[in-house]
Amino acid sequence: MDLITWMRKNSRALRHAGSFLSYAESQESILLVGPFAAALAPFYRNLGYDGPLYSYEGGEGYERSLMVTSIECVDSICGKYSVIAAPLYIQSLSVRELTTFLFDSYDSLSDGGLLYISFPEAIAPSVGEKTLVDSFYSEGKIYMKYYSLVDVLQSTEAVGFSISAIEMDEVDFHDRLISLALKKGEKRA
Repeated sequence: MDLITWMRKNSRALRHAGSFLSYAESQESILLVGPFAAALAPFYRNLGYDGPLYSYEGGEGYERSLMVTSIECVDSICGKYSVIAAPLYIQSLSVRELTTFLFDSYDSLSDGGLLYISFPEAIAPSVGEKTLVDSFYSEGKIYMKYYSLVDVLQSTEAVGFSISAIEMDEVDFHDRLISLALKKGEKRA
């Protein structure tokens, strides 16, 4: 299943991506992380955002968005951004990778910046690192780490993020999808 087909079927998975922008103190630069963020590039442009867009680990889904809007690819999260959008990204990360991602995102956001993430909520705690499961965006299988909302909230608060918004939606590929708007406040000591 290609990205466009998946988006038509599961558009609810990104339905908070636009409203979450209002929690950022500025919208000077946006980093889109992961393959599902590809759909946000033309969406943010349609909302009137005309600042620089950057992508990290975009995958093949960015090809179509690159034709529609200007995106600069980066090799790491390091930089200075007012918004980092990483929908359906963290479930591909192990606990150690998630911790690194959260710290890198925090350090790369300007004060008052926003991290937007979404992930399928774990029905039960996931004890292993990653599990081979049916992919919700293709016919194959992928390795995923299921996180609970409590685990993610504790991790993001430990890094220094404050919670601006939490949304829960039922989606076709999973029982519940959690979307979080996480704000960077004062600098860590």
